[in-house]
Amino acid sequence: MKCMKRLAALAVAAAAVLTPATAQADTPYAQASAVVGADGSLLRAKNVLRSWRADTGDYCVVLGENVNLEDSVAVNATLLGSYPAARSLSVEFKSETCGMRHHEYTTIAVHSVNAFGRPSDVAFFLTVS
Repeated sequence: MKCMKRLAALAVAAAAVLTPATAQADTPYAQASAVVGADGSLLRAKNVLRSWRADTGDYCVVLGENVNLEDSVAVNATLLGSYPAARSLSVEFKSETCGMRHHEYTTIAVHSVNAFGRPSDVAFFLTVS
């Protein structure tokens, strides 16, 4: 019985070591970051004012005024969760997806498509470095 408990404890410890860091971790060196739900809700943010789902697979994220996008920056969108079919994310500046009112440089559109090329809703983590 002790052997089984030790094996179980070892398996749990190994799983903890091999599990990647959560996407909701702090981003001290990023200008902005956000965790956005599949419904477009802003779950967690740093220098992000709001987010919403514009359409199936299309999301808009409004960055704070102090985020500098004039210089070279890296923008990364990463899927959160698991899905039955593969997903691909892309980001776009000055997108009409977000409407004319938000057709500005501080709004980033995030587009998601599944393996079949169809728009699909996903939760994601966005960073602007």
